[in-house]
Amino acid sequence: MSPVRRIGALVALILLGALTVASPAEAETAGAPVSALHFDAVPRIGGQWPGDPTGAMGETSIVTAVNTSVAVYDLVGTAVLGPISFGAFGSFPSGTQVFDPKVVYDQYVQVFVLVFLAVNDGLRKSWVVVVSMPGATAADQTTWCTRQIPADRVKGDGRQWADYPGLGYDLDRVAVTTNQFNFGGTQGYAYAQILSFPKSTLYDCAQTVTFDVFAGAATRNPDRTKAFTIQPATSVGANPADQYFLSFQKNVATDSAVIVWRLRENVTGLKLSKAGLDVARVSISPFGTQGDGTGNSNTWWDPGDLRLVNAFYDADLNRVYAAHTIFRDLKPDTNTGGYAESVIRWYEVAPASVLASSTVARTGVVGTPETDAGWPVVGTDGSGNLFVTYSRASRITGEYLSAYVAEVAPGSITAEIVLLAAGSARMETGKGPERWGDYNGISRSPLDPAVMAVVNQYAKSDGSGPTADWQQTVDLVRHL
Repeated sequence: MSPVRRIGALVALILLGALTVASPAEAETAGAPVSALHFDAVPRIGGQWPGDPTGAMGETSIVTAVNTSVAVYDLVGTAVLGPISFGAFGSFPSGTQVFDPKVVYDQYVQVFVLVFLAVNDGLRKSWVVVVSMPGATAADQTTWCTRQIPADRVKGDGRQWADYPGLGYDLDRVAVTTNQFNFGGTQGYAYAQILSFPKSTLYDCAQTVTFDVFAGAATRNPDRTKAFTIQPATSVGANPADQYFLSFQKNVATDSAVIVWRLRENVTGLKLSKAGLDVARVSISPFGTQGDGTGNSNTWWDPGDLRLVNAFYDADLNRVYAAHTIFRDLKPDTNTGGYAESVIRWYEVAPASVLASSTVARTGVVGTPETDAGWPVVGTDGSGNLFVTYSRASRITGEYLSAYVAEVAPGSITAEIVLLAAGSARMETGKGPERWGDYNGISRSPLDPAVMAVVNQYAKSDGSGPTADWQQTVDLVRHL
């Protein structure tokens, strides 16, 4: 999300509210997982904040993107193309801003997919841009197919712009989700939107792209309130015929809920179903602290709100996973006696044939006392181990913004936590809490189901005290 698009996060705070619960910290050991390959990918280019790192691994290459460039690497981390500015894709009028990339690898047909958004406030126009890249020729830009689609798909309700895209796929279709906001109006957030593309037209630029739209009343929660940030799942495993999505809903009076959504093809077309699954109430996390920081808010960072950051469907297990950032009072706080931690909470959802019979099979917390964690993304390896990659920092422990990965074994809720890349300076680019980035990236290797490719970032010293530089990283991790 670009700085001027911050309205999306502010609306999230309003819609998702603040609730309370407490639990013990997770374990932190160096036993698992391990990184078999680590490399720095795209650095900060010009005045691009936050980094918004994303990416995925294919059979012959790794594609990563940041806000606002994309690059291609071989499987040992050597750059083979880019970084290329998003301005090279599509045709945008003067004054258009591009932002919020997401990258996945569709292993079922060996195609990378890049999605980003574009908005022109003066013209009150917004676009969803989808770029498909054949895996075998990802380094050859002439083989890419770009689709520029007007983002406001509902007529007669004023003009909206799209924010915070989600990107997922099943066996036959690709889903792009957005939060839709009114241009210049006082009502702000309008609704969540789902665009569902058949791969046969999306990936072939010789054909006219087709898609189905679900928005407005169709994307309201089961209690008819407005859903916010519906995350489409990237799918792994055999024959994922249904497309699953997850979102989070606060409920002040009772428990909160994870909403499971299912898009299914039948003889009459696509049907979108939804069901609410009660989970314990949570609070929005406090701002995080950084090494060299103080009580001054200019030294803090934003670890996220209650939006789910991604969704991941393991078809072999029939489980859907997601995570977000919450407040937990972890113990022991040996240095401070009482530190308000920002931690990761993850969910494992078991969808049922009758969607209302679905359950939350497991949920757990990843966190360490007197540190702050944020922006988690989750996925499973071929053995069902859950991997969570996220950012972490702390004024108390002297830790700058760093990249981490955690692993949770099947049936467990205990996380093994490993540092991937340590930050080397306090991030500081402007007044107030630092905009660090609104997500990271994770995918399962199509070559070896035991390997997970995780994309993250760390604060990199620029030699002048507090730094303005973030650095994207890629790690190939696996269970020890």
